Amino acid sequence: MTQETQIRRRPDGSVDAAFYLAQGRMHRSRKAHRMLDATVGSACRPLLGLAILAVLVPFLGGVG
Repeated sequence: MTQETQIRRRPDGSVDAAFYLAQGRMHRSRKAHRMLDATVGSACRPLLGLAILAVLVPFLGGVG
């Protein structure tokens, strides 16, 4: 690293891991959306989202 960065810390002085986990998830989500937009037209995206959800529901235990 050529720049010095400020590390976000919690009040007890430890590194705020939850903040960095959330940041990583946000960046990964944005990248995934960009990749999806590049490969699938925006008109097909809601249908693809529903298809993915239909596949994941049995693994997530369903609703209720």
